[in-house]
Amino acid sequence: MLLSSAVLTILPLAALASPLSSRSALYADCKTKHSWGGSVPSSAWKYHSTPDPSTLLNLRLGLRPSNFDALLGHLSETSDPFHERYGKHLSKEQVDELMRPEDETIQEVKEWLNWHGIEDDAVSTASDRSVTITIPVSLAETMLNTTYHVYAHTKTDETIIRTLEYSLPRHLHDHINLVSPTTYFGTTRSMKVTSFVVSKGASSGPTSDVTPPKSCANTITPTCLQDLYNTAGYVPTQTATNKIGITGYLEQFASLADLTTFTKQFLPKATNATFAVELINGGENNQNDPGVEANLDTQYATGMAFPTPMIFYSTGGSPPFIPDDATPTNTNEPYLNWLDFIGTVPDNELPNTFSTSYGDDEQTVPLDYATEVCNLLATLGTRGASVMFSSGDSGVGPDTCETNNGTNKVIFQPAFPASCPFVTSVGATTGIAPEIAVNQFPSGGGFSNVFQQPSYQSTAVAAFLKKLGKTNAGLFNPAGRAYPDVSAQGQEFQVIVGGEVNSVDGTSCASPTFAGVIALLNDFKLAKDGTTLGFLNPLLYANPSALNDIVTGTNEGCGTNGFSAGTGWDPVTGLGTPNFVKLQAIV
Repeated sequence: MLLSSAVLTILPLAALASPLSSRSALYADCKTKHSWGGSVPSSAWKYHSTPDPSTLLNLRLGLRPSNFDALLGHLSETSDPFHERYGKHLSKEQVDELMRPEDETIQEVKEWLNWHGIEDDAVSTASDRSVTITIPVSLAETMLNTTYHVYAHTKTDETIIRTLEYSLPRHLHDHINLVSPTTYFGTTRSMKVTSFVVSKGASSGPTSDVTPPKSCANTITPTCLQDLYNTAGYVPTQTATNKIGITGYLEQFASLADLTTFTKQFLPKATNATFAVELINGGENNQNDPGVEANLDTQYATGMAFPTPMIFYSTGGSPPFIPDDATPTNTNEPYLNWLDFIGTVPDNELPNTFSTSYGDDEQTVPLDYATEVCNLLATLGTRGASVMFSSGDSGVGPDTCETNNGTNKVIFQPAFPASCPFVTSVGATTGIAPEIAVNQFPSGGGFSNVFQQPSYQSTAVAAFLKKLGKTNAGLFNPAGRAYPDVSAQGQEFQVIVGGEVNSVDGTSCASPTFAGVIALLNDFKLAKDGTTLGFLNPLLYANPSALNDIVTGTNEGCGTNGFSAGTGWDPVTGLGTPNFVKLQAIV
């Protein structure tokens, strides 16, 4: 650990040693770390008020790792199916060593904190990758050469403390990747939950696990998905070591009682189906307040992967937020809270498959924040975990798609973290014989404006771009990371919420479905050679025929028809939907 955990103590500045005092000029030489140019990056947030200077902030400093490039080298080799190291993932201890900051970084950050009167034992660490200090807003403003404000969400009563720019002493830019909360306005309720209830008490759906194939064109149950994706005959054997993880935010609680009802009605062979709950950063587990998203994720991960053990991660830092005198506004950022936690989980407790159904518009996410989150997601792949994210429900972009940099130019607006090159992004389909891109809503897909196109997908994307020609020219970044990577059913899922059947649509349906298939594939690989799949994308792009190519549909948005599905990879349905038997053959 960098420094020990304790209650904040502020040193009298007069008591500081003279070598620190001599650093006055060094700490005064500040350089902007991130700035929104004076404007709030999202119209969802408006200036509200000035915070009391004594308001406490939990300030997280993401430290620069010593060997991140080496970590990416390991990830590239261990996820490449043609490399001799394929599947030979790193241990937690090996990843921690690569992510550990240099001694110089630790010392420079320590001296900077000491200079501002923060003792070593006032700093807490979840891991060596970051440190957290709890300090008044007034001190944070001094340290970051900025001014914090309270902003209110235009559609809710939620308030957050953020700033439009912040700076660090010039020399610390080489040591600190990110300070938060600062300029990230995408947290809490403005994170899109990519599922929505279509109707309640749907009666047209099947009531047992014996499902006539034709009914799957109108309602989706686990049996439909097992038949469509060829998993029906597979029985997991590695349940002592294989796990699937579901992330939960926004006070979304997964109900055990609803899971029992779900299995009785749609999956009667899944007797005693359950899941463990991990509470993170004040997360709760209110079994009397089931969430559509949380129930959808846990029920369909169960439907696809039972009896694979499941962990539901309830991460706090989202509304409803209860203020107090010390912290009247919400300052937490759940993504980083979860990633900091999951980085500490031992290898034998880390799920081999994860599914997340939340995201933001990429342009509202500061570059330093997006990079920090994406890099931490890469560490999971390096440790042998496969990470799925839903691609979003806004096609090539939501609303007007105007840029937030002052030019108001209309361009396609990708989603994050779906645009991170170290995750597997999942779009949505519907129908059977043929399966097509979802038509109830436009499935998210496009090209990142932040992350470069990774080599594993360059051939597939080049083929698409050649066919696309000049269509949508100037509206997207053809050199960006392209997504989604794959897809799965995403319409008319039968979900139990509060004991009743709800019919739900969204790429939130697709992500746990695809993750469930991957959990079975991890089970198969563990039984075969004792290793897991880890980062999936290089394997999938090298073997597109192992997926069902989806060639029909579009993902309109931004006043356009968006992109069109077609033969091969496309930014509507990716490489296609899974065929478990064919996937078994390539691992």
